[in-house]
Amino acid sequence: MFLRTARTFTYRRVLHADDPPHKLALGGAIGMFVALTPTVGFQMAENVFLAWLLRANKAIGVPIVWITNPATMVPIYYFCYVIGRTILGVKAVHHHWWQQFSHPPAGWWDGVAFYWTRLMEIAVPLWVGCVAVGLVLACLTYYLLYYSICVYRMRRWGQLVPPSAHERRMEPALEPAGLGPCAPLERVLTEHPTGPPA
Repeated sequence: MFLRTARTFTYRRVLHADDPPHKLALGGAIGMFVALTPTVGFQMAENVFLAWLLRANKAIGVPIVWITNPATMVPIYYFCYVIGRTILGVKAVHHHWWQQFSHPPAGWWDGVAFYWTRLMEIAVPLWVGCVAVGLVLACLTYYLLYYSICVYRMRRWGQLVPPSAHERRMEPALEPAGLGPCAPLERVLTEHPTGPPA
């Protein structure tokens, strides 16, 4: 059931969507970046907002943010925390940290300052790691989606934007003739020799 749903989504919402490859790939990259941020519960809203702000496809990133869910967030965020800790050069927190965290100082303001300081010791490397890993995976996602969509569309329709509904009914007549297995990619690189549009 899951595989069928994923296949249908990829076929209709990605490969056959009316948006050009750049918008679709950018939407996927945004979804991947947001999925890596420690903002579970707000990720879908963040994805839609950033996609609207950057004029990307809003739908493609929604299922991608589900990568971080209750079953996967702990290993994902721990990995990002380790990356952030390595970048910043800070030591890992041990059980002593948790012992101190459970014994705040007396007084309201001192207690607030204590908790804020302790949480920042985790939050800063976590955020740094999440942003670093998110940017890397977002870039990879963008180029993978961009060229995959371009190759599929050039092979199927001979153009980067899907034809209209009337033209799709005549798809056999629209199939480009004499295209070898590498021709679609060659045509994409010919139209965009310097890579995807900015």
